[in-house]
Amino acid sequence: MGPTVDDVLDTPQFRETIRDLAAETGRSEADLMTEAEADLAEMATKPGNLTVSGWDRFCHWLARAYKLDYLPAEVERLKELNRESALIFLPNHRSYLDPLVLRSALEKHGFPPNNVLGGANLAIWPLNHVGQRNGIVFIRREFREDHLYRAVLKRYLAYLIEHRQNLEWYIEGGRTRTGKLRPPRYGILSYVVDAFAEYPEHDVRIIPTSIIYDQQHEVGAISEEETGGAKKAESLGWLFDFAKSQSRRLGRAHLRFGEPLSLRDALSLTLDDEGNARPRLAVPKVAFEVADRTNAVTPVTPSALVTFALLDNGDRAIPVPEGRHILEPLLTYINERNLPVTQEFDLSDQGPLREALETLVREGVVTDYDGGDESIYYVELEHQHEAAFYRNTIIHHFVARSIAEVSLVEAAEDDAQDAAAATWRNARRLKDLLKFEFFFPTTPEFARDMEEEISIVHPGWQEESWTAAGILSVLRDQRLFLAHRVLGPFIEAYSLFADELEKFPVTEEIDEAELVDRCLGLARQHWMQRTLHTPESISRDYFRNAFRLADNQHLISPDEPDLAARRKAFAEELRMLVRRIDDIRLMALASGEPLLTERAAQVLGGGRG
Repeated sequence: MGPTVDDVLDTPQFRETIRDLAAETGRSEADLMTEAEADLAEMATKPGNLTVSGWDRFCHWLARAYKLDYLPAEVERLKELNRESALIFLPNHRSYLDPLVLRSALEKHGFPPNNVLGGANLAIWPLNHVGQRNGIVFIRREFREDHLYRAVLKRYLAYLIEHRQNLEWYIEGGRTRTGKLRPPRYGILSYVVDAFAEYPEHDVRIIPTSIIYDQQHEVGAISEEETGGAKKAESLGWLFDFAKSQSRRLGRAHLRFGEPLSLRDALSLTLDDEGNARPRLAVPKVAFEVADRTNAVTPVTPSALVTFALLDNGDRAIPVPEGRHILEPLLTYINERNLPVTQEFDLSDQGPLREALETLVREGVVTDYDGGDESIYYVELEHQHEAAFYRNTIIHHFVARSIAEVSLVEAAEDDAQDAAAATWRNARRLKDLLKFEFFFPTTPEFARDMEEEISIVHPGWQEESWTAAGILSVLRDQRLFLAHRVLGPFIEAYSLFADELEKFPVTEEIDEAELVDRCLGLARQHWMQRTLHTPESISRDYFRNAFRLADNQHLISPDEPDLAARRKAFAEELRMLVRRIDDIRLMALASGEPLLTERAAQVLGGGRG
């Protein structure tokens, strides 16, 4: 039975909020309460005769393109935890099917439906009526300036927390456009943390949740939006088309759960000198910890590995033997680091990687050509973002290694007197430049990661005897190079953005949307001229994050001092990073001989100067 209006709104805290809003706006308390009741009716779940089992059957049908891959023992542990604590599931967001996939696993183990906070843009008839009777809480996408709506939502969440109801929402605020996690949105989490601070008698555990797919029908539309296309509005016709698209098998949906995070423990870290909790200080810490734990359990899939091999090959096709050569050292690294995988991988002609390649060809993401003496494979321009989406589901596992590679090359090319100190300094700067793209651990943990990664490349690297002159010879002996595939597209997009920012008059205000659109157009031009290494850099998200970085570096506002000089230095720094990643790309090519011809190396060695 769902809560009544009185249960949610008739509390001293909410009555006080109504009085404050009446005084602030001049509206009557009765008028505000009437609007509050309407807001609650719009968002809250409802009792009804549309059964949970019927809804579950509909969800199974809608997600019929996938076979569910999850670990029953993980769900059983969560069930035990749920006996003593309310749970908040915070999944990543890749597909509209995410809530259905999670629900499918939980209902197999007797979980009641979560209270799922979803966007009101999906409240399409008849989905809105059925969904509200099966745990979906429809929330407006924008309500920052609607103080009454915010108060109603906070009160409703407090009621659910007080009554130990399980919650679920998608902290990124929308589906990823690039395949990797987006920066978290703090709004709902801050409301929940405030609500828990009101009712701390029972702990609440946050469950980091990873959901990824072998293939996704909607990736094509997502990729089009990312390169500048318009998003198609949700409607009954859209829902019909989406359901129809799930008619063919697309592989597995992989569900994993990270280590639960106690809200009580998180709040204890924010105590002031008098022992009082400061809930809002916990919000960003919790959000980033959830993202880190989600990334940690996200498994490597065959589709991600295949696209990893096919991208950044200089706009050319490769045969299967070359793909094996690219992936063999990567698979060795995955095993050495004990990274999570969906299954055992091998490079045979009949293994899961071959199956993933054939599926990608069938879905049109990869193109094959068999008119010569061997089959070759490539990703056409219009599908580069789709392929990158699958690859990007796993690149967080390789960011530390990639930063290590670039930091070492930079130390060598700068002829650093103290190679170890320079490498560490370079790594910290790269972490700062990429902080809006990836979730990094604390500085001490990051230092340990760097030490471990560089030790894999060259044990004893911190010894004084290791000079800058010896770094390149050590690197050239490696078989695994990742920076050009993992960091290259981001650094190249940032460099293009910085070039445009440098040209912008320092006395003028910058419109973010206009500058991002300008960069999208220029990136397309550079790709057509083949002065970009990958069309993946034609990315709205990448340019938006570049803007956030520039703003963080105080390079946007015309009121900042020495703006022209600092914008120029920023652009030069990124151009240098592009060139250093080019150097790593050439090292990777050299490690692949004799598979690659000298001409291919020359083509791939080109880039933006």
